[in-house]
Amino acid sequence: MPTDQYFSKLPAFPSDVPIAKLNRLSYAKLLTGDEVESEALFEASRTLGFFLLDFSTCVEGQNFLQRAERMFEINEDVNNLEQDELMKYAYRPPHHLFGYKHLGNLKIEDGRPDRVEFYNVGQDDMTGVSATLPNPPLIEENRSDIKAYMQQAHVVTDLICDILDSQLRLPKGTLSSLQPQGRPSGTSLRMLRYPPQPEGDRRTSLLGHTDLGSLTILFNTIGGLQILPAGADAKDDDSWVYVQPQPNCAIVNLGDAMVEWSAGILRSNLHRVTFAPGDQSKSIRYSLAYLVRPFGDAPMKRLAGGDSIIPPLEEGEEDTTMTAREWESHRAVAIKAGKDNARSRGGRDIKVPAKKAAATGLLQAVN
Repeated sequence: MPTDQYFSKLPAFPSDVPIAKLNRLSYAKLLTGDEVESEALFEASRTLGFFLLDFSTCVEGQNFLQRAERMFEINEDVNNLEQDELMKYAYRPPHHLFGYKHLGNLKIEDGRPDRVEFYNVGQDDMTGVSATLPNPPLIEENRSDIKAYMQQAHVVTDLICDILDSQLRLPKGTLSSLQPQGRPSGTSLRMLRYPPQPEGDRRTSLLGHTDLGSLTILFNTIGGLQILPAGADAKDDDSWVYVQPQPNCAIVNLGDAMVEWSAGILRSNLHRVTFAPGDQSKSIRYSLAYLVRPFGDAPMKRLAGGDSIIPPLEEGEEDTTMTAREWESHRAVAIKAGKDNARSRGGRDIKVPAKKAAATGLLQAVN
């Protein structure tokens, strides 16, 4: 469980590695509509695309942490099944994105095999939106718990989307309407396992990438996740900084869909997973990622117009006419070909017309 008690069982995160400075936001304050906390969420979503979300100070948050504990237990049990059993449910992208991905199935930047395995559970499968998919008995036995976790994670997602709606001056419910839990999508719960790496051969486990969807809610207890600061060179290993897991907190990051909808105001930041630092490198690293994607027929065009601060198309610009399904397929082809993947997106300055700024009390430009 991502609480103090769970963290106390693990080797300490070392103090001698570069650590990213992520805003730590209170879920309890966001639930009450706290303006300062909501503005801090928006600022983090614009400038880094990552923030910590602390669930410890309210009943709703503590309930979510308890469900996360159960998911960690299922994660460990699933990824410890016999390889032959797991391969019956093999993940076969791009057409079958759910099931088991074995170690080395994908490549890292230099072409060597990755060092991560995971089981990807489809939300549509668990919630009954799609036909039931084949899963190991262990998944089926815990279907109700997995569904409950997804439903609670979706509530967290909706809250974040409502805050971003407000900050972007979009009608309430705009972003949530593009990723409802009741319509077919690629949203999933990914249960990841990173084995310890051998001394003398420690390297990237999962290549640098941005998330294709809209939001990711990530729980882990051991280091290894790294992000690339703005303006840094992805090819320079010294440029990457660790994200230190914190008790009671999820790591939340925005994906590429948010960049598209906001015309680049929101940021999807490049990140990767490497070996855990310090004494943590000897431990198995489990991670739990709720990966939110738009529903398949959702439009991917920018959400400009009305009172929104999202800029309209400039002369010579063309908006996409693709649906989320088409856009994801297009991006997947580009990524597989080694194009348009290893870079951060978004983070553009906000420029508000004078009339709109006067009406809303916004500054002319927020840098």
